[in-house]
Amino acid sequence: MGSMSQLEDSETHENIYPSPLENDTQLILSSSSSSSSADDDLLTTNMLTHDQQIIFDKALGEMLTRHFYLIQHEFLSPDHFEGWIYTYNRHRYKIIISYYLSCSCKNFRKNFVCKHFLFVLKRIFNVNLYSFDIRLSIMQYHQFTSIDLEDIFQGQVRRLCPIVTPLIPINKKEKLSLTLKRQSIDYTDVCPICFESLLMKNRKLVTCFYSCGKSMHKHCMNEWKRVQGKSINCPLCQAHWIDPSTAEKAVLTHYSHRSYPLVKREKYILCCLYTPPDWL
Repeated sequence: MGSMSQLEDSETHENIYPSPLENDTQLILSSSSSSSSADDDLLTTNMLTHDQQIIFDKALGEMLTRHFYLIQHEFLSPDHFEGWIYTYNRHRYKIIISYYLSCSCKNFRKNFVCKHFLFVLKRIFNVNLYSFDIRLSIMQYHQFTSIDLEDIFQGQVRRLCPIVTPLIPINKKEKLSLTLKRQSIDYTDVCPICFESLLMKNRKLVTCFYSCGKSMHKHCMNEWKRVQGKSINCPLCQAHWIDPSTAEKAVLTHYSHRSYPLVKREKYILCCLYTPPDWL
């Protein structure tokens, strides 16, 4: 009787410990549960909410239907850009693109995105705003990586850096020499102030005749003058800006001394050097 009781106690004692197979099963289930939880967290982190997508698309739509002007910019380092945007309703906002993102407007402080910030990314740096990675960096992480910044800034030389070394500033009392440099324009060129296509219907152009020879929208240059004040320089080469009427006068004065008169068509061409051709 005693031996039977000892045997039952022994069997009960042995069954307290799980078998190796049970151990493995529990480990697999536990590991699977942890892995699934980690994957869910990662998936949540790498996705935008419906509200975030709506906010981003709204800011993008506003940017595409309004005009903005870059009135000042500076690269404080290869990975830090700061610019001032002048808006269609004459407000100014400071934009920062670096490892952290910023715009001085209230919408950006609330939603981490705004039309001014997207203007800089799209119009100036030609960033694909439909890229999921870009949207995720802006809306979810609120920062760019070094790889992001390198990709964003790689095209800045063509659009933002001075085209030529500035000439010696021209004294207003000094007689203008007739150099009249104007570089050719094609459909890939953009206005250096609004960064929209240079060749647009009903958009007159003005040209930096006496320095870099680059053109820009006349309306944009008027906004530039409004912000910059009395001392006006070319937005691209920073040379002293010659008013179109002054340039026109210099052209007509020069050609008035020719031995044969100007025909009407020729006079039109000379007087309208700062106006796009009729076919635009």
